[in-house]
Amino acid sequence: MIMIEKIFAFLFGACLGSLLNVCIHRLPKDLSIVQPSSFCPKCKTSILWYDNIPLVSYFLLRGKCRVCKERISLRYPLVELITAVLVLTLYAYFGLTAIFFKFVFFFSLLVVVSFIDIDYHAIPVYLCFIGITVGLAWSVIETAQILKTTRIIDPLGLPFVKTLRNLMLGFGFTYLFKFFGDVFITVYLSWRKKESIEGEKESLGLGDVDFMGMVAVFMGIKSAVLVFFLAPFFAIIYSVFALIFKRSHLIPYLPYLSLASLTAFFWGDKILRLFFRF
Repeated sequence: MIMIEKIFAFLFGACLGSLLNVCIHRLPKDLSIVQPSSFCPKCKTSILWYDNIPLVSYFLLRGKCRVCKERISLRYPLVELITAVLVLTLYAYFGLTAIFFKFVFFFSLLVVVSFIDIDYHAIPVYLCFIGITVGLAWSVIETAQILKTTRIIDPLGLPFVKTLRNLMLGFGFTYLFKFFGDVFITVYLSWRKKESIEGEKESLGLGDVDFMGMVAVFMGIKSAVLVFFLAPFFAIIYSVFALIFKRSHLIPYLPYLSLASLTAFFWGDKILRLFFRF
């Protein structure tokens, strides 16, 4: 891959990250991501194009709004940088192919739901269903292409059938753990005759279940199971920090599921091979 292609992939990712920032800020507030144009969240002044260049403008303005001089969240360049690196990495893996755009869409959704969950400890319910719908539609297109070129087929091996099966297994597997986890918490609190510290009585939120269904659609059920068991290892460091310094057991879990999804996508086969050696 020549350098100019890497540069364009990175710039495309940074611009996409700028759009994702708009989604992260506006979707939880039920605001349009099209109108109005970008504005300062503090003084509401429209941002001019030369103050809205991904990554560059933040550092030129020293992280402050040109008009009100209020500090701009570091999240904005962070999202742009993360997205740029993801797009560049996917381009290195797949080149300019259909599968490249499929996973650019998927990982963009991971970025959006992760940062919304950090702020709100919840996500708009439709986001994961948009991902699931796109994943199923993609499998329909793949199935149609196979049916056009192949006369003798195994119905169970068709992409749409496998994707639908992965979705059902992903939902079922995660909801099963949620059910037993919720029962355990309820029994434990009843036995101790006390309420949850912060009113939480769910082991997993329904948003986590929807998320795992989306992961299964895009990455398969084996990867979804691996993601489910990897995520707690990523979450444990923040959990200890939250318990000690914030005295809270509540953590935004989707960022760790997303990080586990990235790990499973790039290194899942190696992890599974290492695990089954023991």
